[in-house]
Amino acid sequence: MLARLVTRFPRRVITASAVLLLVLGALAAGAMESLSLNRYEAPGSESVAAREDLGARFGTSSPNVAILISARQGTVNDAESTRIGEQVTDELSNYPGVGDAWSYWSELAPDSLASDDLRHALVLAWVPGDADHVRGDVLPGIESDIVEAIDSPAVHVQLGGGDQVFRAVAEQARTDFVRAELIILPLVLVLLWAVYRRFRLALLTLGVGLFSVVGTLAILRAVSAFTDVSTFASNIALVMGIGLGVDYGLFMSYRFREELTAGRGVAEAVQVAVRTAGRTIAFSGVTVAASLAVLFVFPFPFLSSFAYAGIAVVATAILGSVVVLPAALRILGTGAARRTPERPVDERSRWYRVAAHVMRRPLIAGAAGLAVLLLLGAPALGTNFGAPDDRLLPSSQPVRSMYDTVRAEFAAEDADALYVVADGITDREVAEQAMTLSRIDGVQRVDCCRSVRER
Repeated sequence: MLARLVTRFPRRVITASAVLLLVLGALAAGAMESLSLNRYEAPGSESVAAREDLGARFGTSSPNVAILISARQGTVNDAESTRIGEQVTDELSNYPGVGDAWSYWSELAPDSLASDDLRHALVLAWVPGDADHVRGDVLPGIESDIVEAIDSPAVHVQLGGGDQVFRAVAEQARTDFVRAELIILPLVLVLLWAVYRRFRLALLTLGVGLFSVVGTLAILRAVSAFTDVSTFASNIALVMGIGLGVDYGLFMSYRFREELTAGRGVAEAVQVAVRTAGRTIAFSGVTVAASLAVLFVFPFPFLSSFAYAGIAVVATAILGSVVVLPAALRILGTGAARRTPERPVDERSRWYRVAAHVMRRPLIAGAAGLAVLLLLGAPALGTNFGAPDDRLLPSSQPVRSMYDTVRAEFAAEDADALYVVADGITDREVAEQAMTLSRIDGVQRVDCCRSVRER
């Protein structure tokens, strides 16, 4: 029925598709602003519960904002560095939205908040709230009102912290999205022209990919009205949208050209292509969507965002390649055919002999191919997985430079300290727990206290 529809009413299908694309484009235009700045954490997990408990009982929690103050001459104990350090600590602790702040210059501050050579020192702060609030509302103000307001030849001030890192990552992702569009689209168009030798057919195939990207962004904006969708889903929309859209478009276009070469009329060639290649495309899409749906099992919102984006890409790529593209091929007609007749198979050619050899000994050929794949994948055995951090960013990013300094110059990273919250224990038990933790290899320092409510 679908094959008959696109061949009988191709212009109506194209008109309806154009209207749909305009609607999707209007929705997609505001997609980037509606996406969220998710954190890499699982809601309801033990670590999240511990941080929330710290905020409720102690009025503090693990720091998500850091300011590195570096002395250009001398050390951070010099008069001017000390004055600025105390000023920044005081301004940060009183800044709207900041729950708590402390620094190397605070009373009873640990020495680990300064570098080994005393040329750098940290100011840390806890800003409660979700990632959108911290990164969108609070951090820009801290950056402009406190960090950039420091005008002293004695020190250099840099803004960091986990939320600042991923604020920079999100900005980099948006920049990369635009840069990728400017590079990928012309390159893919040239490659498609080289394959087809027909500019209009190349443009139609690329159009399927663009239709998928625009449609996916529109769907993500709609989904974001009901749940959090990560900003990184937009990159998935671009990469997979172009990839799957062009791939499925090639399936459909090549089958249509084969049917034309076999002597079928344009309408019949379109119908056969939709019934055969269309079935392959649909099956492939369902397989990809089912694979991506597994990401919903994980409790991390940013992984669910990849699933939303991937499934939306599949749905829009199938729609574009099985409905829109065949209608366009029906109108384009023989303009999509090969410019030169297809050459007959040369049984003396190298590739023909290779294919014949593989088919005669499929088990041996399959085993050899598997061995090559395993060899290529062997380096993955040495992969060390970990949580993403500032090293996702290029070295030119200021926040990356700041943490390179912290890793190289500081004995410990106080911003990454582990927090343990225990209920209903005595002062003696607190001390015993602290002693036990301090004996663990790799533990630099243990601090302990009890909430006012428990005393």
